Amino acid sequence: MPRSLVLVILAIALLLAAGCTTQAPSAVVPSGNLSASVSKVEDHWNFGLGCYWRVYGTVFASGSGDTGDVLVHVQLVDTPGGNIRDARTIAVGDLARGGSRSFEVALDGECDHGYRVEVRPVEAA
Repeated sequence: MPRSLVLVILAIALLLAAGCTTQAPSAVVPSGNLSASVSKVEDHWNFGLGCYWRVYGTVFASGSGDTGDVLVHVQLVDTPGGNIRDARTIAVGDLARGGSRSFEVALDGECDHGYRVEVRPVEAA
């Protein structure tokens, strides 16, 4: 393989990987018996999915009793317009009083775009 072709491929790979450590602001909406925190938000890119955002967080049973069927609703919100770009609901299961569980979710979005992440933990009805 010619050296110039290798350099071109390397340059393209570096351009595609640029911006993959962007941190998006997050908002957490507390619930009566539950709370959540977001520890990390990163944008990623690959050939199959294109650009996507990975959100890492933890949900806590902060109330006075056990909680059952805990769900975490995570949404990627366009900062300038306030439109929801993508949203997912994750089932994390039952939590004993004072317990916690980590979650991770991938959301569709554009790389290097102005988003914020909103997280809302709820108990299933």
